[in-house]
Amino acid sequence: MTNKKNISNGEQPEVTPPLGELEQLRQIVFGDAQQQLITQMTTMRNDFEQAMQSHEKAFSTRLDKMQEAFDKQLSSLDQRIQLFDKTHDEHEASLQKDIENLASEHEMLATTTQEDFKTITQSLDNESNTLSTTFSEQLAQLKIHLEEVSSELSTSKTDRKTLAKLLATMATNLEDDQL
Repeated sequence: MTNKKNISNGEQPEVTPPLGELEQLRQIVFGDAQQQLITQMTTMRNDFEQAMQSHEKAFSTRLDKMQEAFDKQLSSLDQRIQLFDKTHDEHEASLQKDIENLASEHEMLATTTQEDFKTITQSLDNESNTLSTTFSEQLAQLKIHLEEVSSELSTSKTDRKTLAKLLATMATNLEDDQL
């Protein structure tokens, strides 16, 4: 049947190899239905391939957009990290400079403190020497005075009460001088 239709339309019939009887019967019974199924399958296959290509393009486009967005976010994140690194480096440099300044100030303070200690020590030594000299002079004067009083007492033969009073007065004077 199909061969007759193709010939009447002016188309040349397809050259097919000779079919066996069973094949001819199948062709007669199922020929048109088989041809329709093949046509439908071919159409479905073409539609499926077009849909796959369309989905593939859409997926590729979405993937490209996602990659682009990812790259932008990664670039933004990298810039933020670089900014944080720069800020961190600036803070570290500032802290290092502060540490160096504090070390310098500490060194100057230590030097000044040592000089102050030397000055105070020298001042205390001088004051100690002055006090020692003053006490030595006063002690020498008291000894001289005691010897004078003692010799005066022994020459004048003053009584013992006067001598006791004199010694008490000297002791009081010595205590007052020491304070």
